[in-house]
Amino acid sequence: MKKSWKKRLCCGLMALCVACVTPLSASAETVAEIQAEQNRLQAEKEDLQSQLDDLRNQEAEKQAYQDTLQEQIQVVQEQIDTTRQNIDDLNQSITELTMKLDASQAEIQDTIDEFKERLVALYTAGNISTLEILLDSNSLSEFTTRSEMIENMTAHDQDLVDKLEAYVESTSAEREERQAQMDEVAELKKSLENQQDELDALYAENAAALEEIQGAEGATENALAANEEELAAYEQKMQEAIAAQKAAEEAALAAQQQQNSGSTASGGDSTSSGGGSASSDGSISYPTGGGGVAGFDPIWPLPGVTYISAGYNGYPGHKGLDIAGAYGTPIVAAEDGTVIEANSTDSWGMSWGYYVLIYHNGTYTTRYAHMSSVAVSTGQYVTAGTVIGYEGATGNVTGPHLHFEVYENGVRVDPMQFL
Repeated sequence: MKKSWKKRLCCGLMALCVACVTPLSASAETVAEIQAEQNRLQAEKEDLQSQLDDLRNQEAEKQAYQDTLQEQIQVVQEQIDTTRQNIDDLNQSITELTMKLDASQAEIQDTIDEFKERLVALYTAGNISTLEILLDSNSLSEFTTRSEMIENMTAHDQDLVDKLEAYVESTSAEREERQAQMDEVAELKKSLENQQDELDALYAENAAALEEIQGAEGATENALAANEEELAAYEQKMQEAIAAQKAAEEAALAAQQQQNSGSTASGGDSTSSGGGSASSDGSISYPTGGGGVAGFDPIWPLPGVTYISAGYNGYPGHKGLDIAGAYGTPIVAAEDGTVIEANSTDSWGMSWGYYVLIYHNGTYTTRYAHMSSVAVSTGQYVTAGTVIGYEGATGNVTGPHLHFEVYENGVRVDPMQFL
């Protein structure tokens, strides 16, 4: 009886050790659907890989080879997107399980505390047997009293152990599920790194294939010529959007001033931390060409990425800054402002692909182009450092990068003079 009680006591204590996790909601069905999509993409990728292996050895099939490369790139990008989504969903599920386990432990915390006190009392008393306690009695009355006391204490301790064992048993499934999901997240992160390496290699191979077919310079010139009228029309549309936002803000300010009976409204342009860092510790460094100005002191829009693949006027017609990092890198708002356009439906998007346009004030507006996905919506107010989307390769591109533009009074200017 004594050994059985101690064994159950140890089991209860061991089961109370709850591992701390980093919180990150999705149903099991959602995760399963994403995994099924991953399997489909993997099968499609393997089929394309087989086609590539055949085409690489056929000089006459250069165009087909390049087209297949493009398909392969698209599949790997989709794999990366679904892997990231799978990780996010699992992390959300882990968060929910952790909250549920924490709530369960809070409900039984009084029992845990009382059990700890009993363990301390038993340890302090030393290894004194029940028989010794009874035999030490000086009278039958004392013997009877002690016997009843020991019986009550044993029953109470057993009740504590039973409650703790019931708690451990009732939460074991959630604990096992959470641990399994944490292990799966770790494996998915490894898979994501491999997929990113594969995508980088495919883009390099695709760039070489394009150059061989028609030359990189010729491809750029052809694309610029094809998009010239489209871009000119959109420039007009964008300036109208900026003018509309400015008019709306002026009308709102006038209404506020009138409401305050002529008192001056507080405020002014809020400035960001600036200085070129999107992190709180200011550890991100990058090439800098100047600095912010009054009312516009932007931070670096692609934290952690410093490689500039093409500068302002780096080639004819290029009116922005191309910052090239890994596909899916988070893009942040460079300055506080209102999203006046968030294209997340047209993957061509006037050659900008998926993009976001942010109005900062009557003078400055910024654009973030070629995103893989958009994380904000039109009309939303964002602060500097808010994630607004993820680096991609939509629109007119030969590889993943962020195309960052600054508009000053509706005209595109070199972003580096502000960064």
